[in-house]
Amino acid sequence: MKTFRLIHNLAFDVTRSVNDMAALFAYYPNSESSVVLTVICDGRGCQAALKTDNLSLQSSVIMCDALISGEISRCVKLAVLDVFIKFTGAKLELPWGILTGVRPGKLTHKLLSAGISAEQLPQYLQQKYLLPLQQAELLRDICMLQERVLPDSKAAGVYIGIPYCPSKCAYCSFPSGIVPADEESQQKFLNYIEQDIENVVKLISMYGLNISSLYVGGGTPTSLQEKVFARLMHIISAKLLVPTVKEFTVEAGRPDCFSQDKLHAMEAAGVNRISVNPQTLHDRTLQLIGRRHTVSEFYRAYEMAVKSSIPVINTDLIVGLPGETEADIEYSFTETARLCPQNLTVHTLTLKKGAELFGSQPSLSAEQAERMLAKGSEIAASLGMRPYYLYRQHYMLGNLANIGYALAGTESIYNIQMMEERHTVIGIGPSSATKVPLSDGHHLHKLNMPKNISTYTENLQQLSEKRQMLFEK
Repeated sequence: MKTFRLIHNLAFDVTRSVNDMAALFAYYPNSESSVVLTVICDGRGCQAALKTDNLSLQSSVIMCDALISGEISRCVKLAVLDVFIKFTGAKLELPWGILTGVRPGKLTHKLLSAGISAEQLPQYLQQKYLLPLQQAELLRDICMLQERVLPDSKAAGVYIGIPYCPSKCAYCSFPSGIVPADEESQQKFLNYIEQDIENVVKLISMYGLNISSLYVGGGTPTSLQEKVFARLMHIISAKLLVPTVKEFTVEAGRPDCFSQDKLHAMEAAGVNRISVNPQTLHDRTLQLIGRRHTVSEFYRAYEMAVKSSIPVINTDLIVGLPGETEADIEYSFTETARLCPQNLTVHTLTLKKGAELFGSQPSLSAEQAERMLAKGSEIAASLGMRPYYLYRQHYMLGNLANIGYALAGTESIYNIQMMEERHTVIGIGPSSATKVPLSDGHHLHKLNMPKNISTYTENLQQLSEKRQMLFEK
């Protein structure tokens, strides 16, 4: 393994920024390495130097803009990138420039708030962050749309997490478990969720929060038995569906645990958005990735949703599933387009360490995956959809992105709130996150509920108190 040792003069930690850039060249930190990387920053800018036993190289001086927060990190990245290019002679393809974070939209919103105009923004991102112009324009357009969809900075969202699934998908790294078979165990778990909801109701009242969205996710909430699921819907509707709520979403992503009774429970509760997600429209792939349903079962579930009173349906597809070719993916896109959903989310395969498929060889190259994302964009546009939110993940195929598309007026408020982190989101249930933005609009206080269900249930009261403290700071 190729390694380096970092020395810097900064008063704060820059190892993540440095490591992200060095990893592009397959260099990794090691305190004993003979390759020494030195990063020096002063009031004007940053410079990096690489030294070995017989070689010494320096980067250009990267000048910082004092008017923009986070500039030191940007300058460090560019300096490290520059010196490693000189050191290795590598020619890199950077589909997202030096942006390595999950939420590139946060930077875009920050730059707009700092006074950079929408017209100037793409060129600014291209020059300062090495972002390809097409991606820069995409980010700009998404952020401008989000401002129109959700102009109220006080609007808050509530997430209710049900950490169960009927089976574990081979690509999944989410901390969900297999749903208990017996109703009693499910009902006991729901007792804690109800208690958590009641604590949040008090929190909402205490701080006068304006709740605009409710989102029930997981896991797969519909993996609960009919009676238990109906109770969950009733609790949420009775306690949280206040007049300010504009959208109430349920992830019903797995057709193998979808039923007419559960759909009726959602309708009765006031749900107005639903996700029915095949991920692919090939039975052989579904079997390979551990989804215990067929394509025909997806069509049946989707038809049930269309015939219901729920007006907005989202469908997810994943680019890069094992064994799938470009033709396979294009078929899934085309067949999904024939259904005319109101929302379409195109994911790029991400294999984190918790996934069964982690470490396996991808079926598509980065170039093929990029072509398929472009095809997804083309299909969405043919349906009259616009991209409205975007996020990235580590270990993502081709270093690309996940993009959500929507018909005008059907954009998910909650997805914008959660991804851009400029609005308060209150998390209920295991693995949920509560995020309270600070007055600067770019930083936040955050509390993650435990992933382990027993840890969550045994410490619910203390966790609720910690969550409340986020609003007191």
